[in-house]
Amino acid sequence: MMTKTCAVLITKFRGAKAERTRLPVTRLYRIRKRFAVVHLERTGEGRIVFLPEGAELCAVGLSACLQEGIEVVYEMQRYSIFQADLLGSWADPIKPSKIPAAGASAAESLS
Repeated sequence: MMTKTCAVLITKFRGAKAERTRLPVTRLYRIRKRFAVVHLERTGEGRIVFLPEGAELCAVGLSACLQEGIEVVYEMQRYSIFQADLLGSWADPIKPSKIPAAGASAAESLS
């Protein structure tokens, strides 16, 4: 059984930006087509990257570089994606999987 961990950094935004966009309640999504996203380098320069079909994204906050955007994590990298793309019909919400307690057997975790 494979499990995934999505560490979520909760950031509170004040002012106009917080009022214009709300984070989705669901934090994990699987996209059903390739999407162009923005990746900001440490130098502050941005580049456009295409995430592959089937990529699992974890929403972690509001985008600092895209108006109406959400910051997501994919393969330990942060990207900004438009909210309409992430919440549209081409992205499926993923329910968090149960992580077995320490010492629990595999059979118990499947029940």
